Amino acid sequence: MKKLLIGLVVLVILVIAGLSYLGFMPFLSGYLAKQVDLGIKADPAFVTAFESKYGTPNGTGKVSLDVTLSSAEVTSIFAVWEERDKHFPLHNVQIRFNPDGTGEASGFLKVSTAISLAKNLGYSDSDIEQGKQYVQYVAGDLPFYVKGTGGMTNNTLSINPSTFQIGRVTVPESITKPVAVAVGDMIERRISQIGGANIQEASFKSGSFRLVGSVPETIKY
Repeated sequence: MKKLLIGLVVLVILVIAGLSYLGFMPFLSGYLAKQVDLGIKADPAFVTAFESKYGTPNGTGKVSLDVTLSSAEVTSIFAVWEERDKHFPLHNVQIRFNPDGTGEASGFLKVSTAISLAKNLGYSDSDIEQGKQYVQYVAGDLPFYVKGTGGMTNNTLSINPSTFQIGRVTVPESITKPVAVAVGDMIERRISQIGGANIQEASFKSGSFRLVGSVPETIKY
């Protein structure tokens, strides 16, 4: 059960992991900057408490959830996921949910690990090779910042980024929209890998993250 909460939040993390597509864009490598500090600190104790409270199967091999998580709790989930999974493509992630219904995320994308993520999600060798040819132009990890709205209702996803930055560069809308579509595909692939996940609601409309649904008792990576 120790990976249960981490598996649940893959729905959120893949939104950010989609930035790996932009990690392959060489013109960005000269404009890197420090991470945007959202003022949210991780505390692994949040994850331990959640797993102790909600990590009990309901007798059907699944765990039912109806939970509301704060910005600090979700940020802590990312921190613990980074520790547990050596292939996790992000680090130093901060998540903030705002009262106006928007969400923000910042951190660093590990470009080399993004290749492993693409393989794990089942993208073709030709797609991966096309991306790898640009990685050589990117020096180090890429700082990112994204703000927007989104969520999932009855396993149907919506993603609406309003601001998208890599380092000091604000990514134009002409690129942001295709990335949102690509991220949707990545999330669908990950749900398929989990098997049996049923997300009735995943939203952050009221300044916190609400999750209603069920997931398998055990999630493997």
